[in-house]
Amino acid sequence: MRSSFSVLLLIAALTTAGCDKQKPAPESAERAPELTDAQKVDKSWAFYESRPYFQQPMPPTEVPKGLPDMRAETCGGCHQEIYNEWKISTHRRAWTDDAQFMAELAKSRGEHDPNSQDDVGWMCVNCHTPLFNQLPEVVTGIEDGNIGKPTYVDNPLYDATLQEDAITCATCHVRDGIIYGPFGDTDAPHPTAKDPNLLTEQTCTQCHQAQAEWPERNLGCYFTTGEEWAASTHGQTGETCQSCHMPVVERKLAEAFDRPERKTRRHWFGGSLIPKHPKFADELEPLRKVYGTGVEIALHDAPDDAKPSPERDPEFSKGATECAPDGPCTKLWVRLTNENAGHNFPTGDPERHADIEVIAKDAEGNVLARSKDRIASRYQWWPELKKLTDNRIGAGEHHDILLEVPADADAFSVKVIGHKYRMYEEAFEHHDLEGRYVRGRKFHESTWQVGDDGTPSLVEISDDWGTRNTLEPPQDSPDTASSRK
Repeated sequence: MRSSFSVLLLIAALTTAGCDKQKPAPESAERAPELTDAQKVDKSWAFYESRPYFQQPMPPTEVPKGLPDMRAETCGGCHQEIYNEWKISTHRRAWTDDAQFMAELAKSRGEHDPNSQDDVGWMCVNCHTPLFNQLPEVVTGIEDGNIGKPTYVDNPLYDATLQEDAITCATCHVRDGIIYGPFGDTDAPHPTAKDPNLLTEQTCTQCHQAQAEWPERNLGCYFTTGEEWAASTHGQTGETCQSCHMPVVERKLAEAFDRPERKTRRHWFGGSLIPKHPKFADELEPLRKVYGTGVEIALHDAPDDAKPSPERDPEFSKGATECAPDGPCTKLWVRLTNENAGHNFPTGDPERHADIEVIAKDAEGNVLARSKDRIASRYQWWPELKKLTDNRIGAGEHHDILLEVPADADAFSVKVIGHKYRMYEEAFEHHDLEGRYVRGRKFHESTWQVGDDGTPSLVEISDDWGTRNTLEPPQDSPDTASSRK
């Protein structure tokens, strides 16, 4: 691969001239001594290879023969359906469409403090623009082992348009000028090879399992989805990330060519389905019925194994109604069961959380009781970095919320409402993201009637599957993620 860099560098110069859209690293960042273009590539890649895997971009690569570039739009010329699926995915939105990340990246580069010489952003970009060829500047070393003191050089392979693609086709499919797929036996107009790892968790955990702490700078990286999956029955029985997040579909790989249909996978990469921007909400709406609801929520009167979480958020849970010791009381339990996800609920960024609110009302609409709980991992970032609590729900496990209704056995109704969020309100407001980002969305609302005997019965439920009067999701269609293969 190294021997072809001179050709690569000429192509890169032609394709990126005048196209630098991304703000470079801070002016205060250390610059490497003058190097040739080939030396820049070699020295920077040698540095990245010395770092933990999650601090590395994908290796520098030449453009596969037969293609003008590695941009997603080019791939979409033949692979139209897959391209259109990717275009609405969160992977596609992981760069400039992600206002939260852009704000956090600026902070990580010290842009909030003109006097700061600290820059750890070089680590963060490797999962939002994972290709070496997407980075306007690359790192050749860090000063005295300090991750906040990188030495940069301009990247001669940088393609600004490719950078805008964020997590793109080439991220997973291109290495050493070869396009890898699950088949490798096609007569495509470019080099192809088979890579069985594309259908394993290894493709995903390069970014979705990144865990490290730097206590001296109050910095922590806590992306543990891969670890959660490995500990689950899903991971232990061979069900991979792709089993759920990339539903199987029979179709042509390239629609314009007369080739037989094959078993392929959707490239929506559905997760929380919280849009990165308000304008993306409509395009994600149809995917909710495809992926459904990972956590099932139901109201019970007296499950034998019911118990409230020992790690409740003390602030959020304040104000729950409690029965008087000697007064009337109907006790109900809201149970959240992580039935369908192969990892914790929620998972990913430590800011992710779910808020559950439960309200009981009498026949006249008067509030009789309330309860609520926040499902999250909570961290203290200052003055000392540490995890405070973690009541996230593991795969196959459940979480109970107690509702105490200080009323006699007269009938009443209960409403359960669930929201899931990408980030906390404080951070959302701090970065002034209103109108530029979507903090979260409602994923569940159900109404229950509680009879004179204290037994709840479902009236109506609305979740990602749709609105219905039964807890059972609708029948699987060929395009549902629950058709796991």
